[in-house]
Amino acid sequence: MEQSVLETSKLLVERATALIPKLRERAEEMEKIKRMPEDTLNDLKESGILRILRPQIYSGLQLNMRAFTECLTEISRGCGSTGWFVSLTNIRDYMIAFAFKQEALDDIFASMDKDIILAGNFKPTKIEIKRVEGGYFIEEAQWPFVSGCLHADWGYFGFPIADEDGNMEMAIMVVPRHEMEILDDWHVMGLRGSGSNSVRVKNIFVPEHRVSLDRLASKGLYTSKQLKDIPLYQTSFVPSLTLSIVGPALGMAKAAMDIHMERVSKAGIGNTFYSKMNEAPITHWQIAQAQLKIDSAELHLYRAVDKMDAYAQMGKTMDTAEIVKVKADFGYVNQLCKEAIDLLVEGAGSVFAYDKNPLQRVYRDFMALHLHGFITASSLIETYGRVLCGQEPNSYFV
Repeated sequence: MEQSVLETSKLLVERATALIPKLRERAEEMEKIKRMPEDTLNDLKESGILRILRPQIYSGLQLNMRAFTECLTEISRGCGSTGWFVSLTNIRDYMIAFAFKQEALDDIFASMDKDIILAGNFKPTKIEIKRVEGGYFIEEAQWPFVSGCLHADWGYFGFPIADEDGNMEMAIMVVPRHEMEILDDWHVMGLRGSGSNSVRVKNIFVPEHRVSLDRLASKGLYTSKQLKDIPLYQTSFVPSLTLSIVGPALGMAKAAMDIHMERVSKAGIGNTFYSKMNEAPITHWQIAQAQLKIDSAELHLYRAVDKMDAYAQMGKTMDTAEIVKVKADFGYVNQLCKEAIDLLVEGAGSVFAYDKNPLQRVYRDFMALHLHGFITASSLIETYGRVLCGQEPNSYFV
């Protein structure tokens, strides 16, 4: 008998939780090599955690956004970079299933290898492309922040294209790994282990069936007949992409709390009579405030995720107001997690300055996520306020 979504989800979350000690042990190595250690990659593949959002017809688990988020939280609690990799690897399975026709999916999964990995980015820093018979010819193009590209089998990239009237719009393409050149430019403060290098392609042909127009893809107009009625691939596109960016935040905030709580019963507070931090009222206040913010972030996160799943299960489309509200929830999650981590850092003491300090690593990883334009709290919350006040959203990404 096949396992239910809930049973499979519970099993995957247990596997993700079991990986936390290993991920923390490997975090320093990961920062040095700027990619997933092979042991970590193998653990993720064997656990099934990289196949949560992949269609079953391509050896995926085809679960839902709740299962994705719960697993992601546990992995991110172990390591922020690994959480980021897991999040974007999974969401690309959802994206290509949502945004490409059957022929393109068959190309990608032709080997039926259940561990195929995709990496990509929407906005190129350089693009020289022209329409040719049967598709497109790219003379040269480059994309930054292609997380997980060092482990990828296929690339997923956005690019501008002229329509019949000469107006520019965005399109999406998929490119096999052997046509991609990975640049050694991932020298950063946080999420070092995510391997988010830039990718360049030169003089390649992309057949028509591997290209989708963003305005049509975001509405699910390319989704194949085999996948169209599956709830996961009816999940609202824009909130799902936003979730993939904010998703690791809660796990990172929980990691910061784990690390700080290990220290409060051992270390004192300098220039005071407190030999242990956990004896001091200021510590009590900081930890309580931080925990309440983490709890609040969790409530907002799962309120939004459960709403996405509920709409998908009913086969209903979220309207603009609901999408804006869900995105505001995600922005608020980002804000609350930042506030919680800041409170814990205030009590960390001077040891926080060391690069090897695990709380510093969490902080750096979180800040790299926190500043991503998709989840800027002020922007997402402002847009929500505009809609509540009867104004049009001030963003095209809804």
